[in-house]
Amino acid sequence: MQFDEVQAEHFSSLSRNPFPHVLIDRALIQLGGDHGGPYRNSVLAAAGWIHSNLTPFSKHPAEACNAFNRIRAVLAETEDPDAVLAALKKGG
Repeated sequence: MQFDEVQAEHFSSLSRNPFPHVLIDRALIQLGGDHGGPYRNSVLAAAGWIHSNLTPFSKHPAEACNAFNRIRAVLAETEDPDAVLAALKKGG
């Protein structure tokens, strides 16, 4: 899957078109299937998002940007849910 680069200002801006992090978030939930929410949370944690899933990304936009761009890079290589998580845990 290809996504545009996530920018820190996306977390504090409004747009009629969804920002890349929103599209990535949706893709993670779809990849997780029946366990979409927990899978998404696991992927974000593996990508470096150390905050609760209740913490808005706009509170820590630089960290959110880094995490989503790491996920973005892995999703460009594979769409296999286990491979995505494994790559992020290895430092992908």
